[in-house]
Amino acid sequence: MLHLTSQCLALILAAAAIGQEPGTIVEYDESIRDFLSEGTGQASIDLPAYFEQADPDVAVWYQHVNTLANPWMQGRQPGTRGDDLASEYMEFYMKEAGMKPAFIDENGEPSWRQPFRFQISRRAQPPVLKSASVMDGPRELIQGRDFNVLANSGNGTVTGPMTFVGYAIEDGVNGYESFGDDDDLTGRIAIMLRYEPLDGSGISRWADENFSSYSGIRGKMQSLIDRNAAGIIMVTPPKAIDARSGLETLQSTTSYRPRAEVPVIHMTADEVDELLKKSHPDGLGLSQMRKAADRDTLDTFDLDDDELLTISTSLTPPGIQTRNVAGIIPGKGSLADEWLVIGGHYDHLGTGYTGSRRRGSNEYHNGADDNASGIASMLVMADRLSNASELDVDDRRSVLFIGFGAEEAGLHGSDHFVENPPMDLDSVSCMLNFDMMGRLGENGLQMLGTGTAEEFDEMLPRFVGETTMVVNATPSGTGPSDHTNFYNKEIPVLFFFSGITDEYHTPDDDAWTVNPEGAVAIIDLAEMLAEELITRDDMLTFRESTEGSPRRRTDSSVRLGVMPGYGADVDKGVMIEAVSGNTAAEEAGIEAGDILMSWNNEAIDGPGGLMSNLRASKPGDEIEIVLLRDGMTMKTVTVKLRSIED
Repeated sequence: MLHLTSQCLALILAAAAIGQEPGTIVEYDESIRDFLSEGTGQASIDLPAYFEQADPDVAVWYQHVNTLANPWMQGRQPGTRGDDLASEYMEFYMKEAGMKPAFIDENGEPSWRQPFRFQISRRAQPPVLKSASVMDGPRELIQGRDFNVLANSGNGTVTGPMTFVGYAIEDGVNGYESFGDDDDLTGRIAIMLRYEPLDGSGISRWADENFSSYSGIRGKMQSLIDRNAAGIIMVTPPKAIDARSGLETLQSTTSYRPRAEVPVIHMTADEVDELLKKSHPDGLGLSQMRKAADRDTLDTFDLDDDELLTISTSLTPPGIQTRNVAGIIPGKGSLADEWLVIGGHYDHLGTGYTGSRRRGSNEYHNGADDNASGIASMLVMADRLSNASELDVDDRRSVLFIGFGAEEAGLHGSDHFVENPPMDLDSVSCMLNFDMMGRLGENGLQMLGTGTAEEFDEMLPRFVGETTMVVNATPSGTGPSDHTNFYNKEIPVLFFFSGITDEYHTPDDDAWTVNPEGAVAIIDLAEMLAEELITRDDMLTFRESTEGSPRRRTDSSVRLGVMPGYGADVDKGVMIEAVSGNTAAEEAGIEAGDILMSWNNEAIDGPGGLMSNLRASKPGDEIEIVLLRDGMTMKTVTVKLRSIED
């Protein structure tokens, strides 16, 4: 039996209609301009009719999604050409909408882009060393043998005299002090002893075992940065009993803070001894200078101004380079200095570099719903509000539209934005987050953050009542998307979300699966809300709300109730970004900012380690968690785990 597809059948019928047999070639001697298309050639899908009957923005929105979710964009993975293309695409349409660039670049010029770096690994990664050299006059020291660059080093070349700064300790035990009141290291390279004062046998004078907190690198480095050191040389005191052997490396010093803007190196004791002997007026070497520092008998000691050392370092910061992309519709009148922020993340998973639910796949994850749909919605909104800004209205808030980078790896783009905003965050009335708006169905829209402003109680029912949608309200301002970072800065938020699908975080999240008319219905609601937020006399009143915080799908049967700070700069454990209300974590007294260090006496190895422990637990288990609070106090709490449904 012969089976015909609907498309083949349509072509046969079309051929019959013009009196020709299917599968034949006929002569056509008319002008090409006279050859007319009759219909679409498809029996079951009439795309022109679909888009013609819909709001014009339906076709515009769908075109944006098709472009951003095309495999040519390489899954919009940060650091790829596809990432660059998506950025260029947003810039083009922001310009088309008449917006102005939101940022100022390093040259002081207006820019659409806010660059930043992020790391996929939850553990700190070292920078990449491009080049380094140390010149003692004509003599060149050998990297890896005589010195190594440290991970908190800055870039640059410095030539200058040296100053011995002892242990670089401020306010030590019994009034110990490495510095004088007016010490200024401008233009000078500081030689700093590691650790703390030692006794004659090389054991710490201040600790019963190993070294005390005064030996910490952070305080020492900061004291030298504060005094404008042009370069820093760290050296291990000779004959220190508990000292680490050998030179430190970039990898071993990833925890060193703060990062300096000048070269920072670790030099061998032998090389420092030679530098001191030739630069000290009495020819004293490292051992003698160490003993003076041990006894607190000298402040900073300037060596011969004519003995110059040159240090050069060039490093590339760790991680992946990407950016946020943003434009502004300027406000008017008395409200022009206040803001509404509308945004969504434009990045996705590439071939599954993070977060894929299709393990082992090397296919492009095109991310149509997640989150080409949100960026398409943002661009449509930009056109609409740009036109509205031309209306004869005296007072309007400024609106910033932003595509966030690196959301999928841990909300990095929005975190960078709120820490480096182009405006005062206190002047931001509200943030609207568009993330996964492309699959509106029978269950309607989920709107999160409905409890984060006092005014939402009155506003939201009024506007939702003008639509035909069911809106599922969630009060919490926290969740696994970019609005969380704004909420944590005490800014009211609303997150528009059409729901998780089977295609979520798989290569199957393609443009043909989305619902264009549904997306534009959501945009209509968002536009009505935005217009009131832009023109109302007063800013919204922030209200704390973590109740009903959403959570990602996991394989765990229990829920702790915390949001890990994936971009947090911690060496061990898990930084807690937020704690949801009425959860096991809140009941146990865990707070935002705590670092979870151990789980039943086993160290927690990053957010992944925390999830592994949760998957291995069951409801009712009582877990002893050790946490670090305010970077100082260790605290032990007992958590009684609840079901994921509670």
